[in-house]
Amino acid sequence: MNPANKSYFKVGIFVLISFSVLVGFMIIFTAGSLFQRTLRLETYFDESVQGLDIGSPVKHRGVKVGTVQEITFVQNEYADKLTEDTNLLYGRYVVIKMSVPNFVKGVYGDDLKKTIQRMIVSGLRVRLASQGLTGTAYLEVDYLNPEKNPPLVIGWEPKSLYIPSAPSTISRFTASVDKFFDKLEKADVERILVGVNELLKNLNQAVVDAKLGDLGKESVLLLSDLRKTNSELKSILASPEAQNAPKKFDQTVTQLQGTIKRLDSIMASNQGDISTAIENLRIASEDLKEVTANAKKYPSQFLFGEAPNKSKLWK
Repeated sequence: MNPANKSYFKVGIFVLISFSVLVGFMIIFTAGSLFQRTLRLETYFDESVQGLDIGSPVKHRGVKVGTVQEITFVQNEYADKLTEDTNLLYGRYVVIKMSVPNFVKGVYGDDLKKTIQRMIVSGLRVRLASQGLTGTAYLEVDYLNPEKNPPLVIGWEPKSLYIPSAPSTISRFTASVDKFFDKLEKADVERILVGVNELLKNLNQAVVDAKLGDLGKESVLLLSDLRKTNSELKSILASPEAQNAPKKFDQTVTQLQGTIKRLDSIMASNQGDISTAIENLRIASEDLKEVTANAKKYPSQFLFGEAPNKSKLWK
């Protein structure tokens, strides 16, 4: 073989091997994404999506589940579905398409549509969120109150699985501020100011009629009397008699306790004599009761004594 042909052959072999290695590396590093199921979702916003770009993350409760694939307007994406009237109403909506791999695992086809529909009824919404102070935005998929976040009205069939959007926190705040200023502009500020002036005049007149100056003088006199009474009370409490009163009271209580102890000892030592005296008193009471009964039956005997003995002549 010609030496020149040999060198060409070696170069060809080297190119083929390099190309094979490159293809192998590409297959290895992209095999996961090639065989991974990709779920396409889309939503619509009736507000500014400033800060959101293609490739921005899609998060579900803080966990990244996908990325933004396309951002456009409804009037561009569904031009054939809109009329002149509906184009004015819905054409300004922003269409955002998302790639969310394995958003709902193990569910496919019609079952997947039914599952996502049930999630939407439960409050599944997509809203715009901001990452700190950098201004970069991302899409947040989360469950919100379905009554406070109704879906946008659409008049076409979405090309991908559709999840309704919810207003972002910034848009809610802006809307609240706009409503406040609208109400402020509609309010009759001049009439309110006139009413406030009238209220101040009436309040001043009420203060004058109340004679607060006289009340102040009487309050000063009352305070002086209270100070005087307080000083007198302090002098009474500081007197020796008032200070010695608790000691005298303690002494009286001590003496009373001693007297009660002596009385208990006397009663205990003369318990027998006391019992005898009580028994004698009971006997005397019974005798007195008997005498009283005889006096009721024989009053003459009680007054004149016992009747004399009968004479023998009367036998």
